[in-house]
Amino acid sequence: MDSYAEYFTFVLFRPRSAGNVGAAARALKNMGFADLRIVAERRPAKTAASRMAVHAGDVLDNARVFPDLGSAIADCNLTIGTTARTGLYRAGAMAPRAAIAEVTALAPPNRVAFIFGPEDSGLTNRELKLCQRLITIPTAPDYRSLNVAQALLIVAYELRLALDAPGEGNAASPRYATVVEADAMLERMQRALVRIGFLPAGNPDHIMFAIREIFGRTRLKPREVDILNGIAHQIEWFASGGHETIAAKRRAGRRVR
Repeated sequence: MDSYAEYFTFVLFRPRSAGNVGAAARALKNMGFADLRIVAERRPAKTAASRMAVHAGDVLDNARVFPDLGSAIADCNLTIGTTARTGLYRAGAMAPRAAIAEVTALAPPNRVAFIFGPEDSGLTNRELKLCQRLITIPTAPDYRSLNVAQALLIVAYELRLALDAPGEGNAASPRYATVVEADAMLERMQRALVRIGFLPAGNPDHIMFAIREIFGRTRLKPREVDILNGIAHQIEWFASGGHETIAAKRRAGRRVR
């Protein structure tokens, strides 16, 4: 398990409590993981965090702070968001065990990130755009909300079980595009689809979330992202008058490409 642990990252997005950050560091140390990343304006108060970290001070001290979620996951190839809320854009959320069974075979060489939202509100739809999978921890329906450190511990525990399970070892997995590369392509594709009227300019997210989910399941390779970027570029060019160039070439019997 230890040889694979370094490929898994745990991201706390805008945590409200320094104590919860320390408790999260302790949970990671308990389960044998160390890559803790924090999206915040500043590093959490050390005294409160250290009090809860106990003997996981090394994990806490080595935690990196980022100004936004995109920079925190820039080197990650797969991102998994956590949510206790329901809704149209969260309908595909899986239980941790099922989701983790799917992703453990990808690392190495790919880096997998688990993202946890603020204690009071969780991840919003804006952050979900950068999550290629979603997990929901089953809880009692009359009190579904978990403390962020508790949620992280459950996910880390399930991940440890999966990595410690006897088996034949991971087959070689291809390296996939980073989440940031895929997101940049999807933003470009969204602009192109709005340009041709496939997506409504006033609310492109309604359909775009479904498109993101499709590509998230696909796990795009870098060359595939390049091809899709080229398609988006061609759509925009066509909508900007390129169709006239193509029509002229066809009338003249010239090759279009």
